[in-house]
Amino acid sequence: MKPTFKDYLSIALALLAIFLCGYGIGFLFGERKGLRHAPPPPPAPTTSIAHWEENTLAVLQKTIELTPEQLAKVKAEIAASAATVRTARNGAFEAYRAELEELHQRLKPHLTPEQWEKLQKPPPDG
Repeated sequence: MKPTFKDYLSIALALLAIFLCGYGIGFLFGERKGLRHAPPPPPAPTTSIAHWEENTLAVLQKTIELTPEQLAKVKAEIAASAATVRTARNGAFEAYRAELEELHQRLKPHLTPEQWEKLQKPPPDG
């Protein structure tokens, strides 16, 4: 006996019913399981203050070429600002910004006019 269109239609509807039942059961149990075992939200990205000194020095070295003498003086200035930056970053944005501006001005005597000009330019986008 050769299968008819009605037989194919019955098989297709039965497969569709099985698929929909599986989808519905998976959705119900998946939701419950997901609510019980939801992973904690990821922590907010923060830059560690421990790396602030290293990062600041790296940015300066990338922006301007420092001689060994300049490097030693710039490291000392950054280290002098680290404690203030550490306390200011914990809430007082204005104090943090003021300390960074003060550091910027303290670096000026240690740099050549060409280096100062490079430091004044905004970084290129990219």
